Amino acid sequence: MKHYTNVKDNSPHMVFIGRWCPFHKGHAHIMEKKMKENPGKPILVLVRDTDYDALPTPFRADLVKAWMQEKDIPGTVMIIPDIEGVYWSRKVGYTTEAVDVDESIANISATDIRRKIKEGDDSWKDHIPAKGAADMIERELR
Repeated sequence: MKHYTNVKDNSPHMVFIGRWCPFHKGHAHIMEKKMKENPGKPILVLVRDTDYDALPTPFRADLVKAWMQEKDIPGTVMIIPDIEGVYWSRKVGYTTEAVDVDESIANISATDIRRKIKEGDDSWKDHIPAKGAADMIERELR
């Protein structure tokens, strides 16, 4: 289900799949790195619809949307069913690639952010990429 798009045509998107609970600077960095390597290509952020996360799925999609709107990033956010894996058997017409990031980015953890929120440690806010998203998260968890 399309949650948000600002792309008017059917141009190929770069796809990112995750729970995004919450969407943080590590997630944003990976996407920004690929956008820098592929200027003008829109992104497609697939938000896994899970029933075990602390934040509701539509809300997590809204966090991604807020970041995209704030940064004027072309793309689409979609909510998809939870997945077990992604499988293919031959060259399928698109690239699959792990994005290499610095250790400082790789060490940003949504699990750690959720733990800090629970403990009342406000340092988690430093890892949220959209200015208003930390406030959105605090309101949602109240």
